[in-house]
Amino acid sequence: MDEKTTQFAEYLRQNPAVLQGLMRSPDGQALMQRLAGADGGAGFRQAMRSAAGGDPSDIAARLRSLMESPDGAALLQRIQKAVQP
Repeated sequence: MDEKTTQFAEYLRQNPAVLQGLMRSPDGQALMQRLAGADGGAGFRQAMRSAAGGDPSDIAARLRSLMESPDGAALLQRIQKAVQP
């Protein structure tokens, strides 16, 4: 992950109320659906376990893929603006 993404993730980790609000929002729900993919979320859950264990490469790849589409990039921009510190 790049430095900006790492800082954003750390901000969310340190501010659970912000993260919870994000996850309840329509954009947060849309993000989770996009990251879960077609396998019902199994791959995403594995990516999250790997990230929690210190290997963020799979979750970073999923985010990069999301950012490559115009609507995915717009979704991430809205989320970032909504939860900026």
